[in-house]
Amino acid sequence: MDAGIINFALYENGSEYLGIAKITLPEMSNKTLTLNGAGIPGDVDLPVPGHRDAMKVTISFLDAPDAAYKLAEQRVHRLDCRVAHEQYNPTAAKLGVRGFKHILEVIPLKLTSGDLAPSAAQAVSGEYTCISRKDYVDGKCVLDYQPLNFIDKDASGTDRLAEVRTALGK
Repeated sequence: MDAGIINFALYENGSEYLGIAKITLPEMSNKTLTLNGAGIPGDVDLPVPGHRDAMKVTISFLDAPDAAYKLAEQRVHRLDCRVAHEQYNPTAAKLGVRGFKHILEVIPLKLTSGDLAPSAAQAVSGEYTCISRKDYVDGKCVLDYQPLNFIDKDASGTDRLAEVRTALGK
């Protein structure tokens, strides 16, 4: 059973440590079509395969590290968020660790400079648009969403946009 996050580390390009931070991963909300009319009592919202609302990422730093300002550069940043989750096996009464990784391609939207006060951290934060997201659990890809490349793979490896790409001649 999952017990929680032990800790995580945030890197750019897989090797450049970005410092002490908290990250809010992007919400994945499906776009829908509403069906209504003869034979349907009311409305039914159906998700459109591969179409989602814009994804946003927020990174809040403890203070005002150089990394916060580097991530504000107007370019695509490849973030690598590695997470150690604690696992508990009640049958064996044993604790373990499970590795998660989130690879995000982001472009900065906003830099908030935080508050200036004596004996306090500045707490700089940034908001970013997420143009690609890949999630891994124990090294296995469980989510691959790349709207600009027309890719939407789930944990089974099924790409929900494969048939759409074929229909469009892509």
